[in-house]
Amino acid sequence: MSAKSKSFPSIVFAVLSSYGLAITVLSFLLLITFLGTLSQKDIGLLDSQRTYFDSWWLIHDLNIGGTLIPLPLPGGGLLMLVLFFNMLCGAVIRMRKGWRTVGNLISHLAIMFMLAAGFVSFLYKTEGAMPLYEGQSSDQYQSYHDRIIEIQKFDASGKGDDKALVIPMKHFADLDPGKARTFFSKDLPFEIQVTGYQRNANVAQAQEDDKTGIDGYRVQQVKNAKEDEANVTAVEITVKPKTGPEQKAILWERQFEPYTVKVGDASYVISISRMKWKLPFAIRLNDFVRELHPGTMKAKKFTSHVTKIVDGKEEPKVVTMNVPVRDQGYVVYQASFSEGSNGEQSVFTVVTNPSDQWPLWSCIAVAVGLIITFLQHLIRFLSRSLKTKAVI
Repeated sequence: MSAKSKSFPSIVFAVLSSYGLAITVLSFLLLITFLGTLSQKDIGLLDSQRTYFDSWWLIHDLNIGGTLIPLPLPGGGLLMLVLFFNMLCGAVIRMRKGWRTVGNLISHLAIMFMLAAGFVSFLYKTEGAMPLYEGQSSDQYQSYHDRIIEIQKFDASGKGDDKALVIPMKHFADLDPGKARTFFSKDLPFEIQVTGYQRNANVAQAQEDDKTGIDGYRVQQVKNAKEDEANVTAVEITVKPKTGPEQKAILWERQFEPYTVKVGDASYVISISRMKWKLPFAIRLNDFVRELHPGTMKAKKFTSHVTKIVDGKEEPKVVTMNVPVRDQGYVVYQASFSEGSNGEQSVFTVVTNPSDQWPLWSCIAVAVGLIITFLQHLIRFLSRSLKTKAVI
C-alpha cells in the first residue's frame, strides 16, 4: 500500500507508535528536566515544578551573551501524555504478541501504569504540614501552598456556624491589582469583591495622601520567597451588604484578628489562611529526638515518638525520616523540626494520595518483566552454545 493510499487514522497511529517520536519526547524530557533543575535556584522548587513539569507548554528565556531569547518548549504534562500514547501504540498494540515478548510487554505496561500514577497524583494528591510541640496533639494539617478566604458566621450568643463558606485560591489568585471578582452566596447577606492579590506581601502604614490605603494601611508587595511556604499572602476585599455602606478591608495571613462584619444580630468573620484538611485520626507528639553528626550542629536523624489516636484508642508509633505512619490512605512523614521558646517542635508532612503505592508496584512489575526478558535471552544463548559444542 502506498503512502498516498494510507488513511488519516493509520498515519496518526504510525506517528504515535514510531521510534522517532519516542526519541523526540525523551530528548525534550531530558532538556526540561535539566532546565527545570537549574531554575530552582532562581524561582524556587514550586514555581519550577509548575512551569516546567506541570505545564502543557512553556517559554524558557535562553540567555546567550546577556541577551534573552524566548524559547518555546513543550511542558512536562504534554510530554508525559504523548509518551503514554507512544508506548500504548508502539510497545503494546503494535508489538508482536508471544512468549518471547511477554517480558517486554509487562515492562512497558508497568511504565504506563507509573505514568498513570503521576497523573492521578497530580489530580488528587493533597500535601500539608502538621507542626506539633511535645505533648501537643492534632487531627488537622494545612496546605503548604493553597490558600482560602474563609467566612464564618457567629450568632448573638457567640456560637459559630460549623459550616464555613470558603473561596478557594484558584478563584482569586489571578486577581492582580486592577482586577476584581465578586463572590456571593445565598447564605450570606452581602457580596464580597476581592482584588489586589499578592502572593507575598507586608501590610504597611499608608501615607496621608495615599488614596489606595484602607483604614490607614496598604498592601506592600514583597519579592516571592524561593520556598513557597515562606510567602505571606494578602488580598483586598470590599464587603457589599444589601443595605448600608460598603466596607473595605485587607486580609493578610499574619494579621492577629480576622475582619468582622456585623449584620443585624449576627457577626461574620472573614480571614485568609492556608487550606486545612481533617485526618480520621489524631497524632500526639510524646518526645522528639534529634541526633547530630559528631562535632557539628548538623542534624543526622530526626525521630518523633508519637501516639496515634483513633476513636479514643491509643497506639504508640515511631516516625523517622524514612519510616512514616500509614493509616486509612494517609501517610505521616517526619519533615523537619524547629526550636523556640516553647521548646522543640516536630514538623510532620501529611500526604493523601490514591496512587501512593502505584510507583512501587510499577517498579516491581518492570523488574519482573526485565528478569523474564533476560532469562529468555540467557536460555537462547545457552541453547545455541550447547548446539555448537554438540556439532563440534
